[in-house]
Amino acid sequence: MSNFWQRIVTAAIAIPILYVIFRVGGAIFLLFIMALVLTGQIEYQRLLQSRSLPYARGSGIVLSLLIAAAAYKGYVDFSLVFTLSVLLVFIFNLRKTGEESAIIRGGATLFGIVYLGWLLCHAVLLRNIDARGAIGHYAGNVQGLADPGFFFIFFTVACTFLNDTGAYFTGLKLGKKKIAPVISPGKTVEGTLGGVIVCIVTGLIVNYGFGSPLSSDWTILFAIFVSVAAVFGDLVESAIKRGVGIKDSGGIVPGHGGVLDRFDSLIFVFPVSYYFVLVYYSMHGVAVG
Repeated sequence: MSNFWQRIVTAAIAIPILYVIFRVGGAIFLLFIMALVLTGQIEYQRLLQSRSLPYARGSGIVLSLLIAAAAYKGYVDFSLVFTLSVLLVFIFNLRKTGEESAIIRGGATLFGIVYLGWLLCHAVLLRNIDARGAIGHYAGNVQGLADPGFFFIFFTVACTFLNDTGAYFTGLKLGKKKIAPVISPGKTVEGTLGGVIVCIVTGLIVNYGFGSPLSSDWTILFAIFVSVAAVFGDLVESAIKRGVGIKDSGGIVPGHGGVLDRFDSLIFVFPVSYYFVLVYYSMHGVAVG
């Protein structure tokens, strides 16, 4: 089966499953994100091992999972656990002072924790955005959103995935000018612009499907932020793989590679979306603190 058809089959199977997970939310969504964090950490460690780079395997996984669990409790706990994780990594590496690999080991471990613990786990905060009482009240009474977390997660993921698809096919047909030929030779200016357009259209359709809780200008702006963040997320993951000389981070997702390959864009998109949503509500007079 060709890579294209593998992607089609994977999407046909994954989309209904993801929809249910997003809709149910709660502990099910948390476990899903934790599974992504765990698998992503394993793939990240394999990338490092391919170049014999030192890494604190156990602590990287455990701390990243704790950050995900803390996100479920709220932003304060999320930030606290992340800060403690950074401090623990530094303290742990104190005993490695006499080794040249101490800085590399600590840096590699921290990068994995930030990349997969801190950034990716904003998905949990975004899904639970209505846990902030004022936002839930405004969303329900003004926007007509009984479950704003589901809307924003659905909007974010749909825009990101279709942005990637639009960029891929536009670049395939029209792509000429490379954006970052050394990091990602296949990514072009034309493809990126095509992705932005598809992302905006997707955002407008999703917003309309939910009863237009956002105005058109906010929807378009949101979609543009998602698209730009997706591009940088993809480039960062490409830079990591190119740095270790590996094409795919894994093979768990047929037609896509590994979890890092499939969710690389979302690693950047989730935090951008979360803070965009907070800014949106703040500018509409809602207390987000």
